[in-house]
Amino acid sequence: MKKLILIVAVILFSDIGFAQTGEYVCPFIGENILIDGNADENVWNNAIAVNFVANGKEELKAHSWFKAVWDSKYLYFYFWIEDENIIGEMIGRDDHLWNEEVMEIFLDADCNPKTYYEFEWNPKNTLLDLFVLNPNCKRDGICQWWSWDCKGIKSVVKIEGTLNNSDDTDRGWSLEVAIPFSQIQTSLNIPPKSNDIWRFDLTRREGIENDGTLQKSSWIPPSCHLPLSYGKLIFKKE
Repeated sequence: MKKLILIVAVILFSDIGFAQTGEYVCPFIGENILIDGNADENVWNNAIAVNFVANGKEELKAHSWFKAVWDSKYLYFYFWIEDENIIGEMIGRDDHLWNEEVMEIFLDADCNPKTYYEFEWNPKNTLLDLFVLNPNCKRDGICQWWSWDCKGIKSVVKIEGTLNNSDDTDRGWSLEVAIPFSQIQTSLNIPPKSNDIWRFDLTRREGIENDGTLQKSSWIPPSCHLPLSYGKLIFKKE
């Protein structure tokens, strides 16, 4: 742990200028959310749904959208992921989920793009969670802390269709997530205060990378390990 802190301190010396990106106003909620994959509590109605867009020029084959809310303990996300053929094979914590269909969250809680958190889920609700050092603010040269686990994280996947069955047509899958603020140690305030800003991005990988069917979409392209492209997550408490 001391070695990691030293590495972080070394790479945080330079000023960083962010690209102009989007904003998402995340409303505070005053009641509990049951993480069950449904997002049927009334508090979800106060959150704006935002559609994903293609990372490239091609037309999206399957659409997705997200919502986000927060309380004094957790940051919550809900995703709807349209998918006619839901595929998910990996079952091990921190398996290389990016090689198959996943939903990804990237959280830069201190608005310094050289450090951020990465979370991924596949349709089996398998989790990959990493702390990332990105000294060059691009895909090359990143260092991922594989032994880090987000303790207390909650997630549920609900499938509308059949998993790993190409003989029928599925509707899609939902993912509901609760990320405990206590684990996001780079945040200036734990929990955040109203009007605090984090940087973040969300990415969907549809298809399989190794067979040429992969298509990426996100709420703000180009996403992933290009943190200068991340948008703003604005915590708002009325």
